[in-house]
Amino acid sequence: MAGLIHPENFELWTEWSRSRHRLRRAKHAVTGTASAVRHRLPGGASDEDAPAEDVPAAWVLRSRQAEDADAGERRILFAVDSGTPTSRAALLSSLLYQRVGVDVLAPGDVELPELDGEEWTTRSLDIPDDAASTSNGAIVSIGQHLAAGAAAHRLARRRGIPEFVVQHGALTPYAPPLPYGATLLAWSAADGEFWRSDREDVSTIDVGSQLLWQAAHESPGTSAGTESESPVELPDPERPIFLGQLHGAELSRRLTGGAAVRFCKENNGLYRPHPAETDVLSRTQHRLWQRRGLEFAPTDVPLRELPNPVVSVFSTGVLETAARGGDAWVFCPGAPGWVKEMWHRYDMRQVGGAPTPSPVAEGEEPAARIARVLEDVL
Repeated sequence: MAGLIHPENFELWTEWSRSRHRLRRAKHAVTGTASAVRHRLPGGASDEDAPAEDVPAAWVLRSRQAEDADAGERRILFAVDSGTPTSRAALLSSLLYQRVGVDVLAPGDVELPELDGEEWTTRSLDIPDDAASTSNGAIVSIGQHLAAGAAAHRLARRRGIPEFVVQHGALTPYAPPLPYGATLLAWSAADGEFWRSDREDVSTIDVGSQLLWQAAHESPGTSAGTESESPVELPDPERPIFLGQLHGAELSRRLTGGAAVRFCKENNGLYRPHPAETDVLSRTQHRLWQRRGLEFAPTDVPLRELPNPVVSVFSTGVLETAARGGDAWVFCPGAPGWVKEMWHRYDMRQVGGAPTPSPVAEGEEPAARIARVLEDVL
């Protein structure tokens, strides 16, 4: 059965992860500006040269009391490592449905709009492990591969607290292994079995994808440029947009970049760089392509606001576009077997055939399911 390259050994996965993108890591080491790396390392140093009042707390714990007395004293701890839309959809969307007390651990410089209300209190922490409380009845993260999630896993193991991992993106064989003893809240039964990879110590529950559910309730291409004083010039809506994945560790740039160039040349397409394509190699590649005539799509307009057809190697953007009712395909000549398995698991359709169908089924919102699962263990 298809599954992870490293289904159990987190140390082996970490070694593989660190072996990727050596040039990018070297650049971060020289400039000292890689805040994302700092958040991956528990107790990472802050900028000692900045004025004290300008340096955010290393970690913060935001707390909200239970909505009613019947909810009990047990609380849910959410460990959030970033403010990306995928992470927030997976971890914070269920807050609307939670009646019990909630704590949210996050790096001090991560903005989480969901926690801006007056009902939230904030406490600064030196290390993420200080978030531990005797009231913790369930712990939730997107995995143990980032600092907040790692601290959550340590706490769950040390105190015997039920631990949950919420799937936040499409799964490749290079995903990090699930924490020992965790329960996975998966997008689908197929994803649950894929990530579990025959392990007996973890369990899975199919809750659906909040990210894709939200996309299905958005209208494609309705508000681009309407809130800006200088509206962005939008591309011809008939031209397909290829979503870049040069940043990905799973495939070589030769394969992902080659697929992008070939598709755009053959189909009058536009290339849209991934937000993470900011390293030296990616920027150099972009300039080279542009000198050779490859046209780029605007990146300062959310993809959901563009009505264009979408193509990629295996980007979650293909599924999001399909969920909104747009046309989306995958394209990668010479794709390895695991990519084809991934296309099959998510029903991503290849260029030349019918577009990818919506991956969202009718029914209960995934966030509501997640809230119910978590409250049932308290």
